[in-house]
Amino acid sequence: MGKYFSDVVDKAIEDLYYCCDNDRAKAAAEALFQAAKEGDGDACYFLSRCFSGSCYSWEYHPFEENEAAAYAMLRESVAKGSAVGVLGAIRMDMLTPDMRESMPFESTQAAWDVVYKKAEAGCPFCQYMIGNTYYFLDVIEIGDRSEREFGSRKAWDDWRREQMQASLPWFEKAFSGGMILAGRSYCIYYQSGRGDLIPPEREKAAPIMRQGAERGYPEWMYAYAKHLAYAKDDHKAALPWALKAAEAGHLWGWNVVGDIYWEGKAVERNLSYVIECYEKTASYGNDSYACRQLGRMYFHGWGTAVDYARAVQWLEKDTEPESIQYDLLGICYLLGYGCQQDPARGKAYLEKSKDSPYKNYGLGMMYAEGLGVREDIEQGVVYLKRAAWANYEPAKEALTHYKKSWFGVWRRK
Repeated sequence: MGKYFSDVVDKAIEDLYYCCDNDRAKAAAEALFQAAKEGDGDACYFLSRCFSGSCYSWEYHPFEENEAAAYAMLRESVAKGSAVGVLGAIRMDMLTPDMRESMPFESTQAAWDVVYKKAEAGCPFCQYMIGNTYYFLDVIEIGDRSEREFGSRKAWDDWRREQMQASLPWFEKAFSGGMILAGRSYCIYYQSGRGDLIPPEREKAAPIMRQGAERGYPEWMYAYAKHLAYAKDDHKAALPWALKAAEAGHLWGWNVVGDIYWEGKAVERNLSYVIECYEKTASYGNDSYACRQLGRMYFHGWGTAVDYARAVQWLEKDTEPESIQYDLLGICYLLGYGCQQDPARGKAYLEKSKDSPYKNYGLGMMYAEGLGVREDIEQGVVYLKRAAWANYEPAKEALTHYKKSWFGVWRRK
């Protein structure tokens, strides 16, 4: 038997939550799967977390999200008497009445007591869970508390505030003990507060980020680098943390490095290196921001030769809605740059895009050349002039091909 759980589960917790090593995580999951088959309810719970997405592990973790598998393993964990499974189900708002009936505990309070004892004994994961039950007020459901027990609304609010404040020492212990995810809840407490009960104290979040970064947690090296680069505009201080995060496997760190070399404030501007940075992120998981940046760079020839085909390739991998890639994709499909010309598709992209010189250029060419619409050179020139006023050179060049006749009608030269 391990210190807090079975030997397999104790080892898996270390490999899943106290580091961000994909090889160790995959080996841990395999061991958990075997232990779950042999009836280990705690192994079932931690397998459920593996299937539940990056919010339960880390960005670029090696597990495919599978809601059905996660729920099935969670149910199994509760039925097999996993106290952490019960608290996990409460936190996920998934402890259904039939799951309650299947658990061998007298109450959810009994399950909480088991986890609490392990937290007191020093288990960072359990400390994190107990902290969450306080901060997210799961203790109300666990203890079957209600406002009716209190003499006034103020007394009820005061009690809930005290519960949330009780989360802080648990988050601090868990984070200090190696539980990387505890830093998220710890930061959220200060960054977001909680309604009218806990006011935000955002200035207290940065020291927590730095604490995690100095402990070598990739997620927090990235978070701290991001804070320094974008909130503090201190690119010089941000760069080493971003590089450490990226080299430790948190690929979003390369986005920060790329942005810093793009800006050229703390280092000499190097656009070819910027492309290398974004490609390291975009090639794994198709990060929308990196894909969009690469599309822009290949479209304009920033740091590389103009390559419309690669621009289209990357821009189409940008999955964020209403993002700025639509105007560039609209131009490419409208004019057949790097792809099969498709004016209808180009028009659709341009209409979805936000106002920009590129959108005006695309609409100008569409009307002036009658691409997917009835030709209207006058209307096209209006759009082209808007793009030209914003110093978009292709629009200036396009305008040289049209002139107004003596009768005030716009024609091609």
